[in-house]
Formats: sequence, C-alpha cells, structure tokens
Amino acid sequence: MSITEHDKRKIRCRMLGHEVEFGYCRTPGGESPCRKIFDCWHERFEVVEFIRAHYSPEQIEKMMAPPPPKMVSIIELIQRAQEQAVEDDGSADKANQS
Repeated sequence: MSITEHDKRKIRCRMLGHEVEFGYCRTPGGESPCRKIFDCWHERFEVVEFIRAHYSPEQIEKMMAPPPPKMVSIIELIQRAQEQAVEDDGSADKANQS
C-alpha cells in the first residue's frame, strides 16, 4: 500500500471548516499527520492500519499527543518573532556597515 494511495479522498475538516483531501491531513504543515486523522477518517477506510504501515511508533505517539495549551503556543510565537527581529536587525546593521 502506497503512502499516497488515499491522498485524493475528500472529507470536511472540522478544524478548518471546509473540504480537504487526505493528503493534506497526512501532512498539514509538517511531517506528522493531523492529530484528528483517526477521528475524521475511521469511517472512510482503515486509517489506523494505514498509519501503522507508514509511520513509526514514535511518530504515531507524537501525533496522538495533546496539543500544547494555547498560551504556551502564543508565548512561543512571540519568542520566535522577537528572535527573528534581533537576527534581522543584526543583518541590517552589517549591510549598512559595508
């Protein structure tokens, strides 16, 4: 069974509020499938069997882990933006000195 075998199947995403293909659910912004993949797709095909065939136990564990609290996510985003701003300022200073 190929990892892309079910990619064109479509379903309404409860998180996004519109129709998406299974291929999107497999990689919604990274390497790990959406944490809701089992809930959404279990009635359409043997998604548990599919995931077990294509992902390691560590990847499956990571996928099933609860998401971080919203506040933690917001703080992490702010920290990344601040770090990026510092890096951008450093690059701009070097360019101005040249």
